[in-house]
Amino acid sequence: MGDAMNRDYDVIVIGAGAAGLAAALGASQAGASVLVIEADRQVGGSSRLSGGHFYAAGTSVQRDAGVANDSAEAMFEHYMTLNQWLVEPSVVRRYCDLSAPTFEWLKGLGVEFRPEGVYRSGVSSVPRGHRPEGGGARIVEVLHGHLGDRNVDVVFNTRANELIADASGRINGVRAGDDVATCGAVILSTGGFGANPGLLQQHYPQAARAGNWSWYIGTPFAQGDAFAMAQALDADLAGHDRGLLLVTPGFSRDLEVLLPGWLVMVNATGHRFADETSPYTVLGGLIEREGGHAFAVFDEAARAAARPSPISQAYWVNDVLARKADEGRIARADTLEALALRIGADPAVLAGTIARYNADCVRGVDSVYFKEAASGMRPIVSPPFYAAELRPAIICWTGAGLRIDADTRVLRRDEAFIPGLYAAGETVGSLHGDRYIGGGGSYGPCVVFGRLAGTTAAAYVQALVD
Repeated sequence: MGDAMNRDYDVIVIGAGAAGLAAALGASQAGASVLVIEADRQVGGSSRLSGGHFYAAGTSVQRDAGVANDSAEAMFEHYMTLNQWLVEPSVVRRYCDLSAPTFEWLKGLGVEFRPEGVYRSGVSSVPRGHRPEGGGARIVEVLHGHLGDRNVDVVFNTRANELIADASGRINGVRAGDDVATCGAVILSTGGFGANPGLLQQHYPQAARAGNWSWYIGTPFAQGDAFAMAQALDADLAGHDRGLLLVTPGFSRDLEVLLPGWLVMVNATGHRFADETSPYTVLGGLIEREGGHAFAVFDEAARAAARPSPISQAYWVNDVLARKADEGRIARADTLEALALRIGADPAVLAGTIARYNADCVRGVDSVYFKEAASGMRPIVSPPFYAAELRPAIICWTGAGLRIDADTRVLRRDEAFIPGLYAAGETVGSLHGDRYIGGGGSYGPCVVFGRLAGTTAAAYVQALVD
């Protein structure tokens, strides 16, 4: 660990993902001395593995892309309406207000965003997703690179395990094993808990219910370290059972975002219940409403024609589907009625569902859920017939975490804030609702609230000195 863990700093940041790096840079730009404690041997965490998309409104790159007159107000209304106002309005509003200024700050540091990388993400009607050149790894590289010129120390392979407070409850240090570093403020940015089965069971039971189907796309260091440290000081939590689960047939641990349009998705009784090409931001929730699993139904003609594409992914290709059927992972039968019995559905219901869908395919219009014909709609008529079970089980990020106010101060259960304790990134539980706003809606807040936590913590420490 070296001498850094036994020194005094203005601000200590625990975790060196995008939120932690933005916090360290924000604090140092505000004049604070900073220590960053990272459990891994390198910076980045799950942020380094992400696409790094940034959800923001009113940016210069939006305007260059022809998206005029977008605003923080419009973004806030969309965000809150999508989540039925069941998130902290003040925290969401701060994110919306700071999304464009923080985006421009990041762009000014050297992260490149091009107009052609602006897109309509999730269920948003306005293009607010911003795709960076080089992905999340590039953002991490840029943020980390700027720390080298500032009063910032970074220690690796070090796991903080305790927050130290004085008799008044004010944070004044961090313990990591036998080492203690003292400070005026601490920023918790340890990431989520997607790699911790025990915390998933406790705080994200929807993900835990998927059992051995479930897997996490992020770093194995996402252990939710902030929970124990902050709860020892009576920190409040928010966001129970929230996060983002992607749908998978469970064939392998490959990331899948979209289902192909040529299949029909039915519930346990055999009823169709959604447009199969629904955005990934809502598809998992739709299946969860049907009991947490569904079935993708298709025929031999669709299987034989399935080829790799940006839509079909690695799972939905002819040879893989044939092999999985031979292995018994996909049900196969010569009639739809027999297929229904294989998956426990009602034979008459499944046959009726497919008959109605086939009639719509002939007309070229999905009369029930309005799936676009161009997505690959095709009648299911050629035996044998297949049904692959689907579950929302790929854990993208976890939404439960520490409750903060709009200044990133960590709140206790009695609504008072813990003096000198701040949080940002996936560690925070105040921001995300039951529906994900779209691509960049998790990475964007990491940078926004990371930077805000850094500047706020630095100002707090300066006020102590003054």
